[in-house]
Amino acid sequence: MRTQVLIVTLAVVAVLAALPLAQSKAAAEHGGLSKGASASAWPCCDSCGSCTRSIPPQCQCMDAAPAGCHPACKSCVVKSSGGGSEGAPVFQCNDMIVNFCKRRCTRPAADDA
Repeated sequence: MRTQVLIVTLAVVAVLAALPLAQSKAAAEHGGLSKGASASAWPCCDSCGSCTRSIPPQCQCMDAAPAGCHPACKSCVVKSSGGGSEGAPVFQCNDMIVNFCKRRCTRPAADDA
């Protein structure tokens, strides 16, 4: 009887020890943050593009920035025409990330009442 309790206890401890490893791997595969990036900095999006119908949805952000993409972006595309000064390149992250469009990067403008 004691041997069975010991084996069950060890199995539970092994499963609990493996959970954080599985969660960090899933975060890295689904748009998790790279080293040095804060949790509040990314992913965020002001101009949402297309999203899949999966639950949770994977979305692509249409935001373009002259300063470049976030360091955690895996597929940064340079676009020659855009919102920058004449001919200045703008960058867009083409990653499909779970809930990319769930949180805005900037605060919405307050309406004057």
